[in-house]
Amino acid sequence: MFENAYLSIDRATECITQLNELFREHRPFSYVLETNTETGQRATFAKKNKPIIDRAAIIARDAVHTLRVALDYTYWEITSPFAKTAKEKRAVQFPFCERANGLNEAVKNRLANRVSQRFFDAIIGLKPYGEPGGNTLLYLIHSMDVPNKHRFPPPTGDYTRISSEIIRWQVPDFPSGLVDNCFGQNHRDVVWYNRHVDPSELGIAQPPTTNIFEKELDVPVDIIFVVTEPDYRGPVIPTINEFVDVTKKTIAIMKSAI
Repeated sequence: MFENAYLSIDRATECITQLNELFREHRPFSYVLETNTETGQRATFAKKNKPIIDRAAIIARDAVHTLRVALDYTYWEITSPFAKTAKEKRAVQFPFCERANGLNEAVKNRLANRVSQRFFDAIIGLKPYGEPGGNTLLYLIHSMDVPNKHRFPPPTGDYTRISSEIIRWQVPDFPSGLVDNCFGQNHRDVVWYNRHVDPSELGIAQPPTTNIFEKELDVPVDIIFVVTEPDYRGPVIPTINEFVDVTKKTIAIMKSAI
């Protein structure tokens, strides 16, 4: 039993490996210094590598979906023998609910009570609902696994660990006295002028121009998920690893309650 569930978990771990390799080879988000040698204008700003972000979103979405499938496979194997009609069989999937007060009914609708009181209580004890007090990581597997790909939260760059001190260490003429939470929030975060920049510090010319140069700065940019319902903010790869762990734990609880 449960072979398909374990194969799905294996697929999710393969996705994690793919994400690690992708992020090792490419930076989805960076922070750069731009210099206009004609005007002397210099500016710092966040930069996105959209093709890599899109690729990462596809891999992450696959990982989340296969974990949801693993939950459904396990739940199906346990509860489907108790379905009395084809309609009831179609309704057999792991139960999730937005609100705690609707959980009992949702679990009954998925036939857990027909397996045994122990199994029913085990599913209720998992708290697979979205509001505060529920199992946030478990519920996120459900809420992020949506058929509309445009609703999947894409990886986002978190620039909050960047500071003026970090930038000034690499860009000595960077203005002082700035608030550190301004980075990565605007088209141009900081703009200043300096016509006496060492050419070796300019970076790479940006075609088709010959006067606009960009230099990628060595600053911490984290890759995170930002989800509104339930409210969650966390690094992409560690989050998916936690999804794998909670899926394994949930499956183990379901098996032990048979």
